[in-house]
Amino acid sequence: MIKAIYLRAWNVLKKKPFMLWGISLLAGILDFLGSILFGVIPGVGLAISFLLSTSMTMIYLRGYRGEEPKTEDLFACFKDKKVAIRVACGMGWMTLWIVLWALIPIVGIFFAINRAYAYRLTPYILVTEPDVSITQAIKVSRARTMGYKGKMFGAEVLFYVIVWAASLVFTLFARIPVIGVLFALVNALVSIAAGIFGPLFLGIVQAAFYEEISNPTMPIAPQIPVNPQA
Repeated sequence: MIKAIYLRAWNVLKKKPFMLWGISLLAGILDFLGSILFGVIPGVGLAISFLLSTSMTMIYLRGYRGEEPKTEDLFACFKDKKVAIRVACGMGWMTLWIVLWALIPIVGIFFAINRAYAYRLTPYILVTEPDVSITQAIKVSRARTMGYKGKMFGAEVLFYVIVWAASLVFTLFARIPVIGVLFALVNALVSIAAGIFGPLFLGIVQAAFYEEISNPTMPIAPQIPVNPQA
């Protein structure tokens, strides 16, 4: 399943990499400005951050579905007052529970990580399923991710392992006299590319899990051809 999702996510990213990166960069800038301008008002800066991050998740989902990413989609959650309140409150409710789980002594961090993956579908549910209440969204997400949390965790860890392994190999080759400079340059380019496009790729992977869990289209196990009988 992870391999199939990786391939689909890569196909989405390579179509409009700089467009997605530009939208993501704009979201980061607006989030930073919102925290500065409205940080003094309790909850406003955090609400803006929730709305922007949720809009980005929907952009990744549309991209995974084959739709063209647009800059105005970044403000989709701001256009309707009811949607904005629903998303801000729902994401705040989700974050509150993750923080509460993290406060458990010693093992809290492990529970928080588990719940973070269990609630991973919450922003999609808040936007695409208006019949689900704000407080029920995390419960619906937890039910749907049952049996998938390990796959979602593994998909993200695998990406960082691949990047780390590639960096290690190029670092070792960079010690070779003369041609080592070339490998050092390649290592630097790989690190830059991973830093710029890595979050985009993982965002699409996350959207892919929502799409495949909610509307399964790919087989979990490879299909074994059966020889026709005489």
